[in-house]
Amino acid sequence: MKITKNLGLITLASFFFFYAYHSYLILPIQIIELGGGEHDVGLIMSVAGASTIFFTPISGMLGDSYNKKKLLLIGAFGLAFSNYLFIHFDSLYYSYIFLRFLQGCSFSFFFVSAGTFVSETIDLKNQAQALGFFGVFAIANHAIAPTLSTYIVSEYSYQIFFLTTSFAALICFIVITFLEDSKSVIVQGKKSSITAFIRILKNKKIFLIFCIMFLVGGAFVTCLNFNAIYANENMIKPVTLFFISYTSTALVMRIFFGWIPDKIGRIQTCYPGLIGFGISIGMLSFSNTFILIIISGSIFGLCHALVYPSLYSLVLSFSEDGNKTKSFSLCSLSFTFGGMIFSSMYNSDNVFLFSYKEIKIYFKSELNYGQ
Repeated sequence: MKITKNLGLITLASFFFFYAYHSYLILPIQIIELGGGEHDVGLIMSVAGASTIFFTPISGMLGDSYNKKKLLLIGAFGLAFSNYLFIHFDSLYYSYIFLRFLQGCSFSFFFVSAGTFVSETIDLKNQAQALGFFGVFAIANHAIAPTLSTYIVSEYSYQIFFLTTSFAALICFIVITFLEDSKSVIVQGKKSSITAFIRILKNKKIFLIFCIMFLVGGAFVTCLNFNAIYANENMIKPVTLFFISYTSTALVMRIFFGWIPDKIGRIQTCYPGLIGFGISIGMLSFSNTFILIIISGSIFGLCHALVYPSLYSLVLSFSEDGNKTKSFSLCSLSFTFGGMIFSSMYNSDNVFLFSYKEIKIYFKSELNYGQ
């Protein structure tokens, strides 16, 4: 796959955006220091995800009707602005909730527009690889952003931390200005957009992928949310071992083997990928040693790196040209909603076995889809 100017720029912009966004994984520490409890942490941190449920479909509607470069700029500036405001506010209930809401809105505008922008600037035969390449820095910043931010807070202050994340989002904004977005768009009215959403949901192939993404999100997010607790209960150090294994393997797969779905077929890639995903989670539920955690995490990352871009690429390939951003937004929404629902319903004692059952369900769905 040839890395075009636009693909390189949007990937670079995404690095700074996701750094500015994922750095706030350490915000719970600040919340506790301000006198908050676990309930406060859960409420404030979940606001960003909750706002994406509402704004992701809106981003999809706007993305198909307006210039995506403008929406990317709005997302980057919104994140820079909200991150900066953290310097001047320290009220948990009101300011922090409002600012997390703004961060979630900014994420929706950026991620949905960026994903479809990548798909539109690359040949269909390399689409899954391009989406995987774009997602590399989102995965990497799950580890880089909170690690570097923790150092900044310990060596300097939270004010410097907030300022650096705002600056990172501004760099993203500047990089986006160099993008070339000459694709013409057809402005759709509110009624036309709603009709298009309904038409997308009536497409059986696309709807099935949404259902699969809902279950994928439920399995993926719950595993990540509860893994540190699980590791701590089993006295496995470091508690982030699974995540480090997952991230490292996923990055290697995305960078060097991202061509696999485009080469052998997206559906054919999903079959073994979903099986391996289920096996890794089933294995994780019985992993109580350093080595087993590394193995399960590595398999988890390997399969996620193949399945995730394949499903996004499939839903885009089944969508009409004027509705691709809407389809992408609903796919993202399905993943996020699944994660929110199942994370709130299950605890660390049963989440891994439950997630394994989820994997089996959507693997069967994928088999039916292939028939």
